[in-house]
Amino acid sequence: MNPFQFLRLLIKGPTPQQLAAQLRKPHGFMARKLGERMNDANRTLYEAAWKPLDLRDDMHVLEIGFGNGNFFNALTAMAKNPNLYGLDFSEKMVAEATARNKELIARGSLRLFHGASDAMPFPEALFDRIFCINVIYFWDDPAAHLREVRRVLKPGGTFTAVLRTGSTLEKMNFTPFGFAKYEKADWEGVLRSNGFVPTSTVVLNEGTMQFEGTEFTSESLVMTAVRE
Repeated sequence: MNPFQFLRLLIKGPTPQQLAAQLRKPHGFMARKLGERMNDANRTLYEAAWKPLDLRDDMHVLEIGFGNGNFFNALTAMAKNPNLYGLDFSEKMVAEATARNKELIARGSLRLFHGASDAMPFPEALFDRIFCINVIYFWDDPAAHLREVRRVLKPGGTFTAVLRTGSTLEKMNFTPFGFAKYEKADWEGVLRSNGFVPTSTVVLNEGTMQFEGTEFTSESLVMTAVRE
């Protein structure tokens, strides 16, 4: 980043292209602040994901793209002896989440990994549940990621993806830069083509949001599928 770009970030904030790149992979001095903002923006989505996850005692659970790890504590309260794992593409977010969750890590309830979800560092059939929130937009080859999700899921395990609809994303000026956009039928088709059977969709109406001075109604989908 040249000095003029750095100065613009300090004075005006990121361009749409820069914001899109940060959301894909938080990095640099913006990462910490972005992580906190994502906590606020995604809280409702996390809360909506808990019920379809249907967590039970002793399950092995993976979150892909956990950001700064703000919500792992909530997961530990939903079942006895959960075995939580996290995988994130951003080294900065892994560091932030590690610092935030020292107690969970120390007692062996949480293990965090840096890496990409199309090449996961886990053995086959380890997880009962896998979920991600606002992640699938960044999968340039969703089939490659879903092959890995399917590989590390137990037979009958579920994968839950929480996503804002394509019609919602179109109203945000950064989403033309590397965001894949899905409506319900689109993502169901991708799942079916890659060894998953869609089982439930919860439509989440988030009400009115504001971005760059524009108000719009936001809609998200909590979509769960079972591994064939």
